[in-house]
Amino acid sequence: MGGMGKTTLTRKVFNHESLKARFGSLIWVHVSQIFDSISLFKKILSALTSDIGDGVESRGLILKRLHEVLNSKTYLLVLDDVWNEDVSEWEGFINSMSGVTSTKGNGIIITTRSEKVAFIVNPLYKHPLNGLSEEDCWSIIKAKTSVESGEVPSGFEMIGRKIAKRCQGLPLAANVVGGVLRGKSEGEWRSINEKWFSDGEGGENISKILKLSYDRLSSPSLKKCFTFCSVFPKGREIVKEELIELWMAEGFLQPSRRDDMESVGNMYFNVLLQNSLLQVSYKDDYGNVWRCVMHDLVHDLASSVLSNNADGSTIVRYKFLEKESSPIPKNVAKHLRTLFMKGGTPGTTFSDFECLHNLTLSGGYKELPNSVRGLIHLRNLNISYPTEIVNLPEWIGELHHLQTLRAEAFRLAKLPSTLKYLINLRHLYIDGRVELPAEIGRLTNLQTLPHFTVGKEKGYQIEELGSLNNLKGTLQIRNLEMVRDKKEALKANIFQKPNLFDLVFKWSFGREDERNDESVLEGLQPHANLKKLEIYGFSGKRFPTSWAPLANLIEITLNCCSEIEEIPTLEHLPNLKSLSLFFLDKVRLINASFSHLTSLEIRGLRRLECLPESLFYNNQNLSYLSVSICPVLRGLPDGLNTLNSLENLCIWDCENLKSIGNPSGEARQSQGILLRLHITRRGELMELPCQMLKSWAPTVEYLELAGLRSLENLSMLIDCLARSSTRLTILKIRGVPKLMAASVESWDLGSLKSLELDMSVEWSREASAGIAETVEGMLQACCNSLTTLSLKGVENWEWLPKSIENLTLLKWLTMENIGVEELPQWLGNLSSLVSLSLHSCNKLKRLPSVTELKVLHIRDCPELRIDSELRNHHHRVLIRVDGQPMRML
Repeated sequence: MGGMGKTTLTRKVFNHESLKARFGSLIWVHVSQIFDSISLFKKILSALTSDIGDGVESRGLILKRLHEVLNSKTYLLVLDDVWNEDVSEWEGFINSMSGVTSTKGNGIIITTRSEKVAFIVNPLYKHPLNGLSEEDCWSIIKAKTSVESGEVPSGFEMIGRKIAKRCQGLPLAANVVGGVLRGKSEGEWRSINEKWFSDGEGGENISKILKLSYDRLSSPSLKKCFTFCSVFPKGREIVKEELIELWMAEGFLQPSRRDDMESVGNMYFNVLLQNSLLQVSYKDDYGNVWRCVMHDLVHDLASSVLSNNADGSTIVRYKFLEKESSPIPKNVAKHLRTLFMKGGTPGTTFSDFECLHNLTLSGGYKELPNSVRGLIHLRNLNISYPTEIVNLPEWIGELHHLQTLRAEAFRLAKLPSTLKYLINLRHLYIDGRVELPAEIGRLTNLQTLPHFTVGKEKGYQIEELGSLNNLKGTLQIRNLEMVRDKKEALKANIFQKPNLFDLVFKWSFGREDERNDESVLEGLQPHANLKKLEIYGFSGKRFPTSWAPLANLIEITLNCCSEIEEIPTLEHLPNLKSLSLFFLDKVRLINASFSHLTSLEIRGLRRLECLPESLFYNNQNLSYLSVSICPVLRGLPDGLNTLNSLENLCIWDCENLKSIGNPSGEARQSQGILLRLHITRRGELMELPCQMLKSWAPTVEYLELAGLRSLENLSMLIDCLARSSTRLTILKIRGVPKLMAASVESWDLGSLKSLELDMSVEWSREASAGIAETVEGMLQACCNSLTTLSLKGVENWEWLPKSIENLTLLKWLTMENIGVEELPQWLGNLSSLVSLSLHSCNKLKRLPSVTELKVLHIRDCPELRIDSELRNHHHRVLIRVDGQPMRML
């Protein structure tokens, strides 16, 4: 049944950080009723790259292009809302997908309403969704109506629980009805319960609930905005800003004295979200909604409202054409106001579309059709990727009503000089490489301008920004070395742009001319509303002291500021959460006082000697900490183990770092929540405090220790991990001496999926027995979970862990510098093993037969011969020797 939450649950999984780390590519495709494999392959390809290629239409060409794009990547593919019950169609699709990459470990997730589909696809695991309990439905309704838990008046609760029961366990129904009930009186709740609900089937009830939600929308304009969304195919993610701009072009958004059209559109969008007529699919790092989707059942409602006359007399206003078809008849074209067209339909003449307000072109267009010139009512033109348009024609300046121009085409290099005549233009979206024309300052209604490059000639100088006081969002200003002084910088009028929330000030790197950066930056004072600031290539010695406080600033990045010796004081930034310091060559100390940070990244501060002593005590909410390429830094301050919000800790290329601080006795008793720990290439570090690791071990999922050649307490660390790290999934230990544990008893590594061990550092005959015992103990502790294993040994140690034989799920095995002449025959019993890589195994002469092997990589194994017997056993195996594929006989 629809509305059970299948897609919502799958999106939660799809967007999880652990999957982004696990798979090279994440692909989401909405399938719905028609299962056309060529169309699916094209959707998959479009999700992976904007550069699909010329003339890629046939199955073979699409699969070839898919193979080029995926290459050696792993992928997770979601096929949402599958209805196909044809076994041969499914088998043909899955066999083709299996051939597009040689890499194993890929995954496919399918959502479907059909039990038969679930049987046909023969899944490794099936997860049926049951309906929610009445209590769960009631809790959703309460949350949507903003009624505080425990404070619900008895009358409301009694009616609400009756409504919750009639939702029949459907999350969509509970969400939608909660939105309808929001802000209503007890009488209205009772009326809705009595008039709009029955005790019939769930499908009948949810249709009534959705129709009720639509009927209760507050204005005709809002209803038009809702029904407009049906122009998008089912399951299509919709970018919030694009949707509002489309509504605006249609004339649905009427401004007031207080609110412009975009603000009205934002309010309408939020109402549709609150009523669950749209659903959030992606938010940015600040929690702002970026993309949304419309549930299939809601889409059905919007479509039915839009085409409410059964006799077909309703005039078609919106069309979405995903594939080439016959030309749109003139009697249809003349009424269209919105058109999405992919690839170009032969014979299409845009002059027939005399009422068109929105035009989106995608696919193989190499130039903007000349007939677009006559679309005098056009308000929104989108030619963003994947088109191949290189230049826009000069006549673009004749489209005087244009409000939005999305020209993020991959090959577009510059905009025409006539752009300055588009006096109604409010939003200009272009790629970072696109060259702006002169006199951009004439576009005084402009709100969106991603970047501006300062030039010397009139019309390209920074004063062009002075009249653009309506700019919103993000602006990057480049080539600031072209600005002479503070007086000239003030002409940009940055301080008078209250809606710019994200600013990037950029000077060119490696210049040798006279530098006046301090004066220029002083004249670029931002408005107090600014939230994010990046300064790149600044060559002054100090930052401005005359700037008014930026009390709303959340994030600062200082990058390649080569002359700065001291980080400015940050005490006046009470909301600062994220600080990034990159390649500040002359900074020795960080004396700045800051608190409340959640993210701190320090990279390439080659003279940095120490960090503030109270850094960790003053920033107890720190969740991300990265320190890298700081060769002079000797230690971290005390208190690292007091950070109970720390999720990611990364320290690398700090070769003189001897200490990560002493464990603090003031640490709270609650466990930390660390998920990822990287400590690499820190040659002087002698000890990683066990007290810290004990607090991190229960939650850590990824641990990498590499290049720690002075570390003395590895055995205690391994023992601590093996006993407590029940969630550890990836463990890498490389370049660390004496890979031995104090004990191998009571180990629990049952969640470990990937293990990489280097046993070569300071190896000796005397230590070999202890190393072997440790490795065997690790492998035994994860024998039912490990899928990836990489081992590096020493040439004169003729040993291979026998516990490998028990790794029933092992798929990928890599061995380097293993000193055996022949791999054991039991290796062939590993029924899951599909990939075997052998590197620098100088003594190795023979290989056993491995039944399921698909890929065999051999590099620098001079004694190993691939004879005819081995080839016969592995005639379907991809064999590469020293990087070159071996031709099968």
